[in-house]
Amino acid sequence: MTSGLEDDDVFYGSKKKAKKEPEAAPASQSGAYHNDYRAAPSQPNQQPASTEPEKDIEGEITESRRQKQQASELLDVTKLRQQAAKHSAAAAKFFKRHRAEEAAMVKNTENASKARRNAEKYEQKAKDATAKAEEKQKDLEYLQDRKAEKARIKIAKLHAKSAKMKSTASNYMSKAAKLSQRAAEKREKSKIHLEKSKVHEAEAHNLTKRADRLSRA
Repeated sequence: MTSGLEDDDVFYGSKKKAKKEPEAAPASQSGAYHNDYRAAPSQPNQQPASTEPEKDIEGEITESRRQKQQASELLDVTKLRQQAAKHSAAAAKFFKRHRAEEAAMVKNTENASKARRNAEKYEQKAKDATAKAEEKQKDLEYLQDRKAEKARIKIAKLHAKSAKMKSTASNYMSKAAKLSQRAAEKREKSKIHLEKSKVHEAEAHNLTKRADRLSRA
């Protein structure tokens, strides 16, 4: 039965089978690749875990605000104490002027008192000279001409002395009045400086108390 087949038919038949085999091979390889790809499990991208602790941002903000508040309060306390120090320095300056004016007032008062005492002495000398002149004037009518002439000269000198003593006393009284006026002016300035000193002292005390309360808060 096989004798009826031609040689060419047999050859080409086997040739066709040979051609089919290489065509099937790539198909099987593609299917295997496809199956391997689908069979491979999908793994998500994993990042290395961070070892740093998570920051408490809200806590840091709160702490920062607290430190800011403390710094602000410290600044306020420092400013208050600085102002208190300035007022204390001003109080000391005005108190120094008060003492200087007071010392000048005392000095002028004492000099005025001394001038008045000198004026009183010269007033007394003037009175004594006038009294002697009056006594000699009474005795003048009982004296002879020569003695009466000497008595008149003496009386005139006593009156001149009295006038001189009165003039000196008046000069001392004028000096005492000027010194008293100067003492009054110094006293007024002294009280003005004392008042300013007390005002600055009180302000410094109040600022210091405010700073102490704020620092304790």
